[in-house]
Amino acid sequence: MGIRGTSIRRAAARGLTIAALTALCAPAYAAGTNGTTTATVVRPNTLVKTDDLDFGTLVSGTTGGTVTINAVTGARTTSGGTTPVGAGFQRAQFQGTGGILLITVSGSTSVTLTRAGGGAAPMTATLVRAASTSGGGIALLGATVLPSGVQTYYIGGTLTVPANQPEGDYSGTFTLTVNYL
Repeated sequence: MGIRGTSIRRAAARGLTIAALTALCAPAYAAGTNGTTTATVVRPNTLVKTDDLDFGTLVSGTTGGTVTINAVTGARTTSGGTTPVGAGFQRAQFQGTGGILLITVSGSTSVTLTRAGGGAAPMTATLVRAASTSGGGIALLGATVLPSGVQTYYIGGTLTVPANQPEGDYSGTFTLTVNYL
């Protein structure tokens, strides 16, 4: 009888242990969220914009100043009464490909930025172009580049910010033209 009573007590203890562990476990929940995946496909003799030129968030001081986005490095610098705030700036980027020996690059050399909703003087940015190819480094562009593979074109520039420029979102458009010869 002693052996049989021990087996019953052990089985009861196991049952109580399992019940206690089950009570201590929190219910499982599943969580999910969506991500974004992007790709850029470039066909021969095409040009695709992959990023816009963004001077970022700025504070206009009591004296005028400038903000510059370097076309080669993408770095941002400011001078005068303009103060940068946070990140969120970038050079514009375009990708193209041409299997030909010579490419002519042209387009806007400046852009006017106007305030959404009006009520403020526009600002002007002078633009600088740079390019790289899949076979080499980045260089500033004059009018012509000899390609080898996929070309990446970068647009930077210097935005002149007047003293006490009213707050708001400013934007403008510019053109990049690539002729494959």
